[in-house]
Amino acid sequence: MSLAIAASLAFVPDGQRATPGYASLAVVAPLSAWAVVWCALGMLCLTQAFMRSDRVAFAAATALLLSYGLIYLISTFTGDNPRGWVGGAVWLAFGGWIALIATWPEAVVLDRLPGSRRPASTAVIVADASGTIQSWNPQAEAMFGWDTDEAVGRSLTILMPPRFRTRHADGLARVLSSGRSELSGRIIPLVGLHRDGSEFAIGLTVNVWHSDDGVTYTGVIRPLGGPHVRPE
Repeated sequence: MSLAIAASLAFVPDGQRATPGYASLAVVAPLSAWAVVWCALGMLCLTQAFMRSDRVAFAAATALLLSYGLIYLISTFTGDNPRGWVGGAVWLAFGGWIALIATWPEAVVLDRLPGSRRPASTAVIVADASGTIQSWNPQAEAMFGWDTDEAVGRSLTILMPPRFRTRHADGLARVLSSGRSELSGRIIPLVGLHRDGSEFAIGLTVNVWHSDDGVTYTGVIRPLGGPHVRPE
């Protein structure tokens, strides 16, 4: 779709360039520039279609669609495009739909896991590249038994049984070396470790974010039901 829009902007018939819709876009940037942006977005989507995490493409698409919607709305208020509000509503709604798809794995798919609880029980944990906890929400406190002041600054390994810790360390090392995680965006059934030593089934969705400060991990965790079991 992005490539089709790019083509429609790159090869606009002369008679249509003066129409309110195209004229409103041309006020902000030349139509050729809009075509390049849409083409770049299309190529980004094609590239990330083969990756497990396509959040960059979703974010870029959402930003571009919302920009279109705002431009059309502004052109309505300035009088340059009397019916621009129609296009504005369509583009804004489309951008909102794309944003919903981008958050769909955490917002919806986890609800389908057998035994998963209500969203109020969802723990959200943020950790740095070394696996050190940076922050977590009250649901994480209740789920794992550690207060926020106690958990922040500790390793994520306090949340998992010892038998999984070597695998966890290997996974962090792979992300640092390759720059991406094969588990990003997937729902992973795991075993959590409560502070009292009991184990319980969880569903984890982890995402990897890259910034100037390095790698950051965000984990969304829900209990899958069943009793806590204390290993013998």
